[in-house]
Amino acid sequence: MTKLYKQVDGIKVELTSEEIALKEKEEKEWEDEKPERLKESLRGKREPLLLEADYKINTLLDSGGDASAWRTYRQELRDITKASDLDNITWPTKPE
Repeated sequence: MTKLYKQVDGIKVELTSEEIALKEKEEKEWEDEKPERLKESLRGKREPLLLEADYKINTLLDSGGDASAWRTYRQELRDITKASDLDNITWPTKPE
């Protein structure tokens, strides 16, 4: 087993079993929270794209145009946090 150490007043001191258990617990909690952190990051990147899509949809509707491609794009943006692999997201392509 690998020994873990800390510095105390410049001296290398081995961690106690309680300190190791606490460190392992904190690392597990951090790893367990990873999906939610990734989703929050995606939401931040997605927000301006959703605003743009809303604007395009409303502009097309006001002018009598077909907004279906933009509506599909907007829904794909909304669904991005449901992806099975949040580490490798493929963003939808913006309609022309």
